[in-house]
Amino acid sequence: MTYIMYWTRFKKGIGVVLLDNNLDKQMDRGIDMKEIEIRQIIVVTDGKSNIGGNPITAASEAYKQNIIVSAIGIMDEKASDDDSLFEVEKIAKVGGGVWENTMIKNLGYTMHVVTQKTMNKTIETVVGKQLKEIMGAELDDIPPKKRSKVIDYMDQLSEEVSIKCCIAMDCSKSMKNKMSTAKQSIIELMHSLQGRRGKSQVAVIAYPGKNGEFTALISDFTEDIQRLKDKIFGLKAGGTTPTAAAINRAVALINGENEQELEEIIINSEPLLNEGMV
Repeated sequence: MTYIMYWTRFKKGIGVVLLDNNLDKQMDRGIDMKEIEIRQIIVVTDGKSNIGGNPITAASEAYKQNIIVSAIGIMDEKASDDDSLFEVEKIAKVGGGVWENTMIKNLGYTMHVVTQKTMNKTIETVVGKQLKEIMGAELDDIPPKKRSKVIDYMDQLSEEVSIKCCIAMDCSKSMKNKMSTAKQSIIELMHSLQGRRGKSQVAVIAYPGKNGEFTALISDFTEDIQRLKDKIFGLKAGGTTPTAAAINRAVALINGENEQELEEIIINSEPLLNEGMV
């Protein structure tokens, strides 16, 4: 028997998978998907962070804790800020995730694509390490017949692995005319995940928060679409862009830390941050 450690987060810590020296037997036996979950933060923003720390450092620290940070940059149809788009790319690179730039009207689809790409990337890493250990070869190096079987196996895993996805939604002043579409995009992501066999939970953190706070917990992790709809209904835009604080808050939520601080903040008809505070 051979033991191999891989970085995918297990619910009870970093896990060990037992492998034997036969690829077919290993795939037939498979991995217990109930014990694995992909932990991901998706940062959604239309501008560069301007307060509350360095989001690139925050994403790097998250990745060290086995939390993937992906990012989506919302582009303006008239012009785009190269600095903000570069920041989106850097956040995802150091966070071990993927990044996409999109128009606001395509945000829902892009969220789904980013989630799927992250899941596939994680599974490829896990299976790739197993192949290297068992056969001493990369996926592209093994015979076509066995390669096809491995790819089918990876497709199966993508349907069964558990997902914990925290959306860090930019609610700064520049998002004012985009919030309606942004809220609908979160619901679209939930719908796209419902057909999977594995558990799919989504949480939402808004940044900035209300009353001068950097963040607000809009919804803890849930699989209930109606519950999420009710929670995000009152999202409003206004204020600065504390992206690092949002990433740090998402990490704490995923890790189950600081439960008292993470008590849900009720969103009412008031803006998350008054424009006069900026």
